[in-house]
Amino acid sequence: MELVEVATRIEASAQRVWSEVGDFGNDRLTGGYVDRVEVKGAGLGALRTYHLADRMGGGAAVERLTLLDEAERTIAYDMVDYGPLNWADYSGHIKVTPAGSYACIFVIRTRFQPFMPEEAESLKEMSRTNIGMYIENLRRLVATRR
Repeated sequence: MELVEVATRIEASAQRVWSEVGDFGNDRLTGGYVDRVEVKGAGLGALRTYHLADRMGGGAAVERLTLLDEAERTIAYDMVDYGPLNWADYSGHIKVTPAGSYACIFVIRTRFQPFMPEEAESLKEMSRTNIGMYIENLRRLVATRR
């Protein structure tokens, strides 16, 4: 099992950041690795389809919402259709915690099982790259929409 964890400080309130992160169908955060997001259902069990950018191999992957805790500002999801991606047992978890009134700590964790051990590092790098794009998209969004 491979684990990728990233923590960063974001200069916006936890509630402002959570308003974007807690939206399971938010397509403003996935630019650069997802072309379009579709959601079916609402609340726990909802499915989101990520229509992957060409650099990700095109096609689509589907995730199921497994946790949405407004009080703790935590969201989690499992991949239930991998499309062209070369891993199994993928899950993600995001938590937003206040750091004073005008900043927060954003933590994201992904875990997955590569099919072949020699692919582990390249898959972890792909995950880190996508997380980096997500965070930069989030920073831009919360800086422009107050």
